[in-house]
Amino acid sequence: MDLTKRMRQEVARMERPQHGGDGWRYSGLEDFSANLNPFGPPPGLQEMLLAASKQLDHYPDDSSDRFRRAVADHHSLVKENVVPGVGSSEIIRLFPEVFLERGDKVLMPRPTFGEYAFACRFMGAEVVPFTLPEEDAFRVDVESLLGELDRSFKAVYLCNPNNPTGMVCPRRQVLELLQECERLNVIVFMDETLLELLPDEAKISLSSEVEAHDNLLIIRSLTKSFAIPGLRVGYGLAGKSMAACLERGRQTWNLGQIEQEVSAALISDHFHYVRKGAQVLDDEKRRVHQELGQFRSLTVHMPDGFFFFLDLRPVEMTGAGFRERMMEQGVLVRDCRSFGPPFESYVRFCVKTPEKDALLLKAFRAVLGREGRA
Repeated sequence: MDLTKRMRQEVARMERPQHGGDGWRYSGLEDFSANLNPFGPPPGLQEMLLAASKQLDHYPDDSSDRFRRAVADHHSLVKENVVPGVGSSEIIRLFPEVFLERGDKVLMPRPTFGEYAFACRFMGAEVVPFTLPEEDAFRVDVESLLGELDRSFKAVYLCNPNNPTGMVCPRRQVLELLQECERLNVIVFMDETLLELLPDEAKISLSSEVEAHDNLLIIRSLTKSFAIPGLRVGYGLAGKSMAACLERGRQTWNLGQIEQEVSAALISDHFHYVRKGAQVLDDEKRRVHQELGQFRSLTVHMPDGFFFFLDLRPVEMTGAGFRERMMEQGVLVRDCRSFGPPFESYVRFCVKTPEKDALLLKAFRAVLGREGRA
């Protein structure tokens, strides 16, 4: 039996998205390809995991009540505004499963995180790209974005700060987009998973707006903030009506006992650790930007986030070629060819602590030379 002929055609035509964060494959490399808290997992995590593991003789609470209450308290919301997920990736998949049908249109910036388009196409939706302007460091121009929107769209996606570009769309502009989408009956899918590691998070986030706008879904994750990508925990924030819709399609027992207990404790008692990481990242991105300015052949934009999106065409290198040469220097960066043309000549890399960033800069000098020539 040729099972490929029995598959839904949307799935048969798809290829899985590619991501960074594959440092586990290699020994002896410092991984700058994943955007994480620079201090790694918080102290005491092992003890929290061990304590939570003593309760594995029962099914976990399907409602994830303690976890949802911890998240709600953190955002000054109520638990009915919170949808638990196996990382934010589960909410990325859940949203189109609940709201999109074959033929629906969604508007999506390009470049942006590849899982959004994958999840939409999985359900048969049409992804309409909105190309971000290269001349403005790929910032989202909300006025231009609104010019592309009409009632034919079911949803619009926005990642803030955008992955892989590292640029933030200001809160005022996002609110403008949200209000116009409300008028057009368009849902706004907002990814804020990287926002907690920015010092200005509170001035940018729309988490306080979810109850006032029933067309808004925000996703967040513990992955980046607490540097625990191996512990899959995320959540959605939405008005009660949207959260209830998503809850209908949520996988039963999606968060295990360990994930619920540990994540609730991290959010309730250890968020100072995230704030400390955010400040270090902000300081380091400024220092690294200044140091990279020595490479005169490159145009290095200052990101709003803590990761850089770098064009290597001026030094006639591809992202894949640069990645290989950086690996020879003990450093791993993200090759961005999976975002499609012209991004095969781009790389993305985060900043970390001063000591680790010294390794990054040393590798840059070894690969490019002081003048930025390959």
